[in-house]
Amino acid sequence: MDRGAAMLAVVLDVYEGGKDLIPAWKLKEHAENAFATGGVEGLRRYYEACLTGSGHRVKTTLERDRRKTLESEREHFMSIYLGAAR
Repeated sequence: MDRGAAMLAVVLDVYEGGKDLIPAWKLKEHAENAFATGGVEGLRRYYEACLTGSGHRVKTTLERDRRKTLESEREHFMSIYLGAAR
């Protein structure tokens, strides 16, 4: 799996783990679009924007059900981005 696909897989894992809790969640659609239009760097920018955006309610909802969040997966995502995938 190449680096971009691995980074996208991290985002999709968070999405799949929480889509039942977040009605009309656009994380998957937006992440795939960011990757398709901006490649690895576009996906990284989108990921960082999600962390600094208004996603507090999403994070709280996912954490309450002990699901993965973008915040909890940031280290893994960034290790792939930096080329040190575990």
